[in-house]
This record gives sequence, C-alpha cells and structure tokens, in this order.
Amino acid sequence: MSKDIVMETQNLVKKFGDGVTAVDDVSFKIEKGEVVGYLGPNGAGKTTTIKIMTNLIKPTAGHACINGIDVNRHPKEALKSVGSLIGVPGVYSYLTPTELLRYFGKLYGLPKQRIDERIKEVLNMVNLSDWKDSKVGTFSTGMERRLAIAKSIFHEPSILILDEPVLGLDPEGIKEMRELIKSFQEKDVTVFLSSHLLDEVSKVCDSVIFLYDGRVVEKDSVERIDEIMKQYRLIDVELLEDIRKSDLKDMKKIEMIDDVKKIDDSRIRVTKNDGDPGTTAEMLRKIVENGFDIVSYTPEKSDLEDFYVSLIEEKEGAR
Repeated sequence: MSKDIVMETQNLVKKFGDGVTAVDDVSFKIEKGEVVGYLGPNGAGKTTTIKIMTNLIKPTAGHACINGIDVNRHPKEALKSVGSLIGVPGVYSYLTPTELLRYFGKLYGLPKQRIDERIKEVLNMVNLSDWKDSKVGTFSTGMERRLAIAKSIFHEPSILILDEPVLGLDPEGIKEMRELIKSFQEKDVTVFLSSHLLDEVSKVCDSVIFLYDGRVVEKDSVERIDEIMKQYRLIDVELLEDIRKSDLKDMKKIEMIDDVKKIDDSRIRVTKNDGDPGTTAEMLRKIVENGFDIVSYTPEKSDLEDFYVSLIEEKEGAR
C-alpha cells in the first residue's frame, strides 16, 4: 500500500523577464516520510523550484501542492505544515538562540509554557543547548545553519524543505547536518533537500530527483546513485617507474584510497573512498607525497555534468 503524497509539482514552469526558463515542465511526487534529494549542477533550477514551492515566487505555469493544497492559491493553508531553510540563514546576531526562538514561538501563536518547552527540545535536537544564552554573532557558519534549522522546525512541521543545507560548511559541520537530517527521517518527517553534491545526497536520501537545465531528467533510488558514484571513484594513474607489489600495498595505506589495482607495468587503477570529483587533486597530491612520481591520470568520469547530459541523451534516444 502506497503512502500519502505530501508534495507534488505538476508541469511547473518559471520564466523570467530576460527570457530565461529556469524551470521547464517539472513534475514529481513525494511520499510521506521520504527523504528526497533534488540534485543538479549550479543553475539547474533547484532554488527556483523551492521558492515556488514555498510561495516566495509565483510560477509562470503549472502547480505546486503541499498535502494536496495549491501553494499559489492557498499559501497559508498549504504551508502551515512546512518548515524551510532557503539561502542564507535568517538569524539575528544580537540575539541569543533562546531570545530568537521565543520571538518566533510568539509569532506562531504558541502559549508561553509550550514555547519554553519547545526551545529546550529544538536546541537539544541541533546540539546548541550549551550555547542557548550566547549571542548568535559569535557562532560559526555551521552553528548558524543549525540554529536556522531549529527555527524552521519550531512549529513541529511534518515537511522540511532545505536548499543546499551543507553549503559553506566544514567537514564537521557537514557531518552534523547529515546526522540531523537522518534524525528527522526517524520522526517520519518528510525532507526535500536540494544539493549539487552527489556524494552527500547519497548518504542521507531515500531517492533522488535529477534536475538539469530546468528539467527533471530522472527520479531514482539511492541504490542507483551508489552505482553512479562508482564511476566517479575510479581513476587510472600512470607512474614514472614500474610498479612493484610492495608499491601497491604502500599505496593502499594512503588516506582517501580504498583500493589499487595494477593495469600494466606502470599504470594503476585507483578507487577513491568518495565520489566527489573535487577531491581528486588532493588524492593525487598524497600519492606524490608518498614517493610516487605521476606522469598522467585519467578519471573514468570527470564531470557530473557529463552524467546529466548522458541521462538526457538516453531519454531522448528512447523516444
């Protein structure tokens, strides 16, 4: 038995005055309790879609619905069960987390006792309890982002919409955000998050909607993402000297490398431990630091945009 559809877009289009079509006939459905990644390169139309779904901008055509209610026609009713984080977090540097959340609790019309209870609950959820009385202006980017999440969930929404939630965070901040998103899933909260990071989306999402040039290319399971990621983890490296068995053992000890296989006398195939093309240079630097001279290297897949284009070509070829 299928779950209830809680988020849906129908033939969504957004054209701007300069003739740019940012969103082009986008349709998808999201079930209750799903964690869905909205994945695409920068400029694909992810943020525009989210702004339409949260009534920040109007669509040129089509509909966006929350719990079956049209966001454009009945925004207050449609969005009452939604929390969102879009763009730079809206926090106030001169306030403390307690003061900020109490202010928003009053805006939501909650009674004082429930506001006080909820402040403790959400600050605990985002690991900011120890900083409840510190000025927000002293916070790191990651702490500000977590506080913005606390503000977004203060009214206990059943749906959470996050636009690039890990953007600008350091590795520790990304890990904390990942765990936070997983905790929402355990509470059966539906999470819709946009990202351009394939590797990161695969770690928190049940399924992924691929967006390219304003169009939905494909919606698939996270298992499919894992298969895709493998293509971005394999790199052929040519070394200056012939490779010995002991060299392979030494190279496997290098951080960021999962496996190394010999192709011929001087070439190896390295398996990275992540699918992010941006970390390839760092991995190659570590190989050189460990005494290996590199002549050349060839990523099996070097650009995520190539993947999106190949998906489009597959779709068009099947017509």
